[in-house]
Amino acid sequence: MTLLGIVTLVAIAGVWLIRRPWTQLVVGATVAFPQTAGLVVDGNGFPLFYLAVLELAVLSAPGILLAVARPRHDGSGAFRFRSDLLAVALVVWAAVITIAGPRIFAGMRVFDPALGVDNQVGNLSVLAPSLGNLAQLGYLTLGVVFLLLSGRRFPVDTRLLGSALWVSLVLSGLRMVTEPYWPHEQLQNMPGYFYATSERLSGTFYEPSVLGLYLVAAACYFGARLFRRSSSRYARLAAVAALALVGIEFVANGSGTALLGLVIVIAAGAAVLLARQLRSPRFGVSPLAVILGTGVLAAGITQLPALYELTIGSAERKASSFSYLARSLANERSWEIFRETAGLGVGLGSHRPSSLFFLVLSCLGIVGTILFVALVIVALLAAARDRARTPAGWALLGILVSGVIAVPDLSMPVIWIGLAACVVPTVVASARPQSQFLLGASRQVPALEPTGAVE
Repeated sequence: MTLLGIVTLVAIAGVWLIRRPWTQLVVGATVAFPQTAGLVVDGNGFPLFYLAVLELAVLSAPGILLAVARPRHDGSGAFRFRSDLLAVALVVWAAVITIAGPRIFAGMRVFDPALGVDNQVGNLSVLAPSLGNLAQLGYLTLGVVFLLLSGRRFPVDTRLLGSALWVSLVLSGLRMVTEPYWPHEQLQNMPGYFYATSERLSGTFYEPSVLGLYLVAAACYFGARLFRRSSSRYARLAAVAALALVGIEFVANGSGTALLGLVIVIAAGAAVLLARQLRSPRFGVSPLAVILGTGVLAAGITQLPALYELTIGSAERKASSFSYLARSLANERSWEIFRETAGLGVGLGSHRPSSLFFLVLSCLGIVGTILFVALVIVALLAAARDRARTPAGWALLGILVSGVIAVPDLSMPVIWIGLAACVVPTVVASARPQSQFLLGASRQVPALEPTGAVE
């Protein structure tokens, strides 16, 4: 057990017993360390987030048994029911194909996740059952367990995502100014990971592209909070500060993943905003939008050389690199695997492309891809119908867009907390009084009922 693993277990137990609404804040903090081991056994690391989920499952067991013995409708709504059903179906199918796939298609040429993409170009690995299959299936199962427990055994709202993104931004900023004193041994302790050097900012992650994914998520989340009409002055100031950190770290990160992901999400946001304006009976442009648009245009005109180097120049260098060629070949091989397995896939942990989409397609096949895409659509629709959850919806979109670009990891904790923040319904306080000692506020609903989104 590592030092951070012990801290995580103690913190989860403490907030569970004393102030349960803070559980989501502790869990969110662990999401800022997806490649940091909380437990190391026989050369295999167990991430902090999944260690926390495992503890939450144990702590929730008595309440779950009581709910099974005395079932009652929790009033969570159709979107929550659909997301639960899709998530469970995804785990069931993943278990079937992850156990059977490597045996049915044994000997097929794949990019082994344990060996790195660049090292296997021209010398692909041979598919065979491995411990990695069970590990990835276990991570998926725990992610779905967290999704099912959220809002039922402990309160969850958009602060779940906010805490993860704030911790990531602050620690990445600290690393920029304290690199010689950065605790590498404590944070970069996951066996089998090759951590990036300090030439480009990677924060608490093992490579810059993962930080780029978090930066896109943070830009989406805090941007949505800034422009939401119901946000308080304090919330807007906090959003401005977070976006300033995003901008600074974006330059130091220099990730094409962050750049392309941000462009795609901004384009989607502009399209949604325009559609809403056109549908509004009081069509008009707000003064804030005019000021911001003018500022962006002025910055773009005066900084054209720097922007060119950061965008097109960076993309040209990336496209001509061996790394880009290797990742393109891995994605191409993923499509071939999908076809060679008749759309069944080879199971989680059997192949590693360079895109989240091709990972799901080649490992979980057409069935798993449909289930996962349907789960995402349900979550985004749930967030779109509730203004309190809108920032979480935009953040989830940014996470998935960046993942499709260059972060092929379905076990990324930020995906599962993003889904949870979107699907847990916002409701008013329950009529039944609650213990402030256990839940931290009388406004919270019973533990087995959905919880409200407190801003």
